[in-house]
Amino acid sequence: MIAAHFSYHPTYISALLRRETGRTFSEILLEQRMDRALALLKATTLSIEDVAAMVGYGSTSNFYRAFRGYYHVSPREYFEKGINN
Repeated sequence: MIAAHFSYHPTYISALLRRETGRTFSEILLEQRMDRALALLKATTLSIEDVAAMVGYGSTSNFYRAFRGYYHVSPREYFEKGINN
């Protein structure tokens, strides 16, 4: 969608993004999703399932896997262990 918006080929946009930021589109997207998920989990009473859907995950299991990969704990463990304090 980004490439189409700017009328460039997706491969070119990907290479440009990597060159300018040192990170891939997927890495940047993951960071944005995890930051938003954490903010929602901290500031709302939404369920983990609702947060997963709101940040773009089609399945809760994919969200859990991504969250654990990013923060090295599950969403529930993150709050039970008081990591957010």
